[in-house]
Amino acid sequence: MLALIFLPMWFLPALQKQFPVLQVERIVGYFGETKKPNFYGKRWMSGQYQQAYEAYVKNKNILQPTAIRLKSQTDFSLYGDIMHANILSGKNGFLFQKEGCEAYIGRDFMGEEWIRNKVEKLSFITRHFQKEGIPFLVLLPPLKARIMSEHLPDFYQKNASDQTNWAIFPNVLKEYNIPTLTFSFMEKASEETLYPFYPPSGQHWTKYGAALAADTIKQNLSKILDIEMVEMLWKDSVELSDAKVEYDNELIAGANFIWNPPLEPLPYPKIRYIENDSTVRPNVLSVGDSFYKLILEFGIVDGLFDRQSTFWYYNHEVYPLRLENGRRLTNKDLDILAEIRQRDVVIITAFEDNLERFDFGLVDMVYDLLQAELSENQEK
Repeated sequence: MLALIFLPMWFLPALQKQFPVLQVERIVGYFGETKKPNFYGKRWMSGQYQQAYEAYVKNKNILQPTAIRLKSQTDFSLYGDIMHANILSGKNGFLFQKEGCEAYIGRDFMGEEWIRNKVEKLSFITRHFQKEGIPFLVLLPPLKARIMSEHLPDFYQKNASDQTNWAIFPNVLKEYNIPTLTFSFMEKASEETLYPFYPPSGQHWTKYGAALAADTIKQNLSKILDIEMVEMLWKDSVELSDAKVEYDNELIAGANFIWNPPLEPLPYPKIRYIENDSTVRPNVLSVGDSFYKLILEFGIVDGLFDRQSTFWYYNHEVYPLRLENGRRLTNKDLDILAEIRQRDVVIITAFEDNLERFDFGLVDMVYDLLQAELSENQEK
């Protein structure tokens, strides 16, 4: 009887090849390549060989994508559950990243002492470079869970907390007079706008949300630098469309369903940039995460800033790409202080659920370099 039930599964790959309608997409997510293990007597006796061979067989199993998607679809359709450990099913068809929801209730709260130590070092850096005419601006984009909290699962709605990194960081930064943008206005504005700042099935902001954030950044930079920047025109040219970029549906893709639920069209503004003889494009060094990287990928950075502007993704990868002898350079290959000194302004971006690793090592690195430079100058 069992053979009659499971035997058709062995013919599934052949049927999928013959009938495209039965084919399923590859599994989304990281699945490391598992090599066939070498046989050694000691590994056999310890059981290591058997475990490694079992992992190898599972990895090579051509039925794996079908089985995973079938299990994911069944759990979601029958119980509303999602197999992925970092994706949660919220209300009204909204999906959330679990890490973000945990940050929303303060599970990753680092404590005020840790935050204050970070900001004190950053204050030393900003005061030093302010004397050289180079201001800093800190961006703290809020979570989708914060902006769209009405769609959160009940547990996270009931356990909202004011003891979070996002609640404390802005206060301490303000105390040290460090210019900061939290985009907190998005919380109220999201209730009134026609277009969502975050997609129901994505974690990062929509192009509409990114354009609003970039426009806000531009207005603040204009004041900080006392310049007239390139004008952004975008609010009157919003086009509704199915998802055009992977970020818009990243959570639905990661859930690995067989049939995705119906998705509403998303807003894509067509951005125009207006210049005149008095406009200035500042040379900007930006350090941050994927929320700033989206602004870069949407072409907004090129539209507003000088062509020499640079982005250090997670304080490591350098954009635009730099090569030396065929090798891609990271910022560790660069003269960090010289890079800062050729800029008009430095921007540090940390999304709310990245605040537990705020600045991605930049502050400690620059602080140590400045201390070493000051010591060296004193000895001369």
